[in-house]
Amino acid sequence: MGRRLAMRKIHLSVLTTLFIASAACSAAPDYLHITKAYADALLEHGRDTYGAVHSPLISSALDRKTMSMLAEKLERMPGIRNGDRSLFGANVMHDQDLYQLLYALTEVTGNKKYAQEADKSLKWFFNHCQSPATGLFAWGEHIGWSFKTENYAFARGDNHEFYGPWVLWQKSFELAPKACTTFAQGLWDHQIHEHSGEFSRHAGWAEHRTGTKNEYPRHGGFYIAAWANAYERTKDPVFLKAIETLVDYFNQHSSKVTAQFPCSTNPNRQTIMWPESNLSLAVDLWDAAEKVTPELARKMRQRALKTDKVYLSLTHDFSPAGKGFVAGANFNTLERLTEGPWTDTAIWATAYGKATDAQIAMLCYERYKQVKMDGYRKLVLDSAARYLYTEPDTSITLYPGSIADSIFHMLAAYKLTRQDYYLERADYFAAQAVSIFLDKTSPLPKVSSSPKYQHYETITGADDLMLALLDLWATKNQPNKQLHFVYEHR
Repeated sequence: MGRRLAMRKIHLSVLTTLFIASAACSAAPDYLHITKAYADALLEHGRDTYGAVHSPLISSALDRKTMSMLAEKLERMPGIRNGDRSLFGANVMHDQDLYQLLYALTEVTGNKKYAQEADKSLKWFFNHCQSPATGLFAWGEHIGWSFKTENYAFARGDNHEFYGPWVLWQKSFELAPKACTTFAQGLWDHQIHEHSGEFSRHAGWAEHRTGTKNEYPRHGGFYIAAWANAYERTKDPVFLKAIETLVDYFNQHSSKVTAQFPCSTNPNRQTIMWPESNLSLAVDLWDAAEKVTPELARKMRQRALKTDKVYLSLTHDFSPAGKGFVAGANFNTLERLTEGPWTDTAIWATAYGKATDAQIAMLCYERYKQVKMDGYRKLVLDSAARYLYTEPDTSITLYPGSIADSIFHMLAAYKLTRQDYYLERADYFAAQAVSIFLDKTSPLPKVSSSPKYQHYETITGADDLMLALLDLWATKNQPNKQLHFVYEHR
């Protein structure tokens, strides 16, 4: 063990030296080298070498100096719930942009190693981290895979809940078709209550346990994406039934006035609409419609288009002191909420259940790419204006994901307009992020801007930042090549 740790420190020292030397060679950071150093360090030192079974999984949290798994549970960080953190193993849903980065690095560099290592890790996860009782994977909002116990672990019992969309379904089915098909069936049997369309975003992982009154639209979209990919591969009609059941449920429980679904049927929230949740559902419905029968596809697209009409009519406010995107509204009147946690978005600050302007702008950009509606283009550009004259707020605890979103946002605005000032602003934010989150200690970004929290942890968006840096590099240096990744924070 001592010799292995010594060798690990030697290899890490070499990686860090190369990283620092590259950064010193020019005034502007070398974003390609930074992202490669990050990926190389994780592939060499961040793997599962703990417990009884060693695997190609990559740890979601590490000590940046030793590149070892954290020794003990850490104190709570602002806006991050301890119950959501994967400190002693892997949560591939938290690490999704790491895998997208590895695939993109192979595209950019031609080095097949990165994609091959991503394949190896994901394939092992799908084939080893699945509940034998429900078919659900050990990932998401509350659970991951423990390197110590070789089982699901971390928080809140065994609640299975999507952390966000899984945008790698095509690759996942290629790597582990049987496991992914079993998962899709498990979502229908063990997440949807009695196949009724009612569901809770929480379901049992180790045993059958469904719930109701928490039918968040965005989660419905996550399930529909899985079922559509399963149907495309298997042609099993059960997946068409699952999709149609959910679409019908959303239609039947929508407002008779606005045709919008509330954030859930929980009696305390049944008049509240989360606009971005409905828009996220629309994005998944649109993509999934290409994989199902024409009749069902028509119904899915009609449901999505009803959301567009309402979303684009909301009074989003991007004046200098404006409230940003409408984050909560009355689902009948569409009047913006003024009290409670669901009111508006912020330029920089994030917390549980809150989003930045840039994050929602990127959701609008994803929808724009699908339907090319001018209203979504306008929202992306209007919200981008505030980032042209504001700085990352270093008086608060900043996380890498917040600045990553601002980089993605500026790049989206640049791709829509070809105005160089958006690209320059993306470069500016990227340089700020490198200064804030990277240092001589390690090629891994710090978990936050606060000196209290100096380890590496993907829940705050370290992998998102690296993917944003690579997208910026490719936009500047390979402008005719479009990287194949999907923005997934919605």
